[in-house]
Amino acid sequence: MHSKTRQNTSEPVLAALVGDDCSWCASGALAREEFKGDAAVVCNECGTPTVRVW
Repeated sequence: MHSKTRQNTSEPVLAALVGDDCSWCASGALAREEFKGDAAVVCNECGTPTVRVW
């Protein structure tokens, strides 16, 4: 239950980053995905997570 509460409070932070340019590659954009089972914002080109909530 505790991790669910954290995930709910992180939603606005994750949503705010969607569509931003990736800091790690030249052509990627950030998208909402899971990373190793956690809510995250990940580059759609290189797969690098920018934010991960666990």
